[in-house]
Amino acid sequence: MKKYTITALVLTLIAGVCAALIASINLLTAPIITKNNDEKKSKLCAQIFETFDLEHSTIISEGFSSDFIEENIIACDKDGNVLGWIFTVSGSNAYGQIVLLVGINIDEKLEGVRFITNGQSFSSETEKHLNTQYKDDMSLDDVLDLDLSKSDVTAGATYASKLIRELVSAAFTEVAVTNKGGAN
Repeated sequence: MKKYTITALVLTLIAGVCAALIASINLLTAPIITKNNDEKKSKLCAQIFETFDLEHSTIISEGFSSDFIEENIIACDKDGNVLGWIFTVSGSNAYGQIVLLVGINIDEKLEGVRFITNGQSFSSETEKHLNTQYKDDMSLDDVLDLDLSKSDVTAGATYASKLIRELVSAAFTEVAVTNKGGAN
């Protein structure tokens, strides 16, 4: 019995030391990861609106009409002129998570869509769908009219296509709500 008690104590001690090491490493790397993610997001925003300036833009992170929306950036240029909106939208299905930046200009047309995270098991097919189907100057009706049966692989890629459409539609809907004086 004594042998098992000593073994259990040693294993508990080892587990405690490992947990402390993991927590310490997380404390050191978390700010670096956050900084890198913020820089990536800023670069993607500049790809959507070429004259985007983060310092003059406004970030809203609550009060949205959809659970898909995590953040809304009222995108401005360096002179403070509003360019449109950039939404961080996310959703998941059985095949993984998708997080997108969706840019919509002041004319309520699509300005660009970029992946932040493409965790789908059919990620290359999902990226191909996004890059070939979502074009600048699309309206909400254009997005809703997309033929999602053109995905090369049915099942996972089809579900990803539907999820992307839901995410982009949520951003358009939020713009419509905002422009009509709704939430936000």
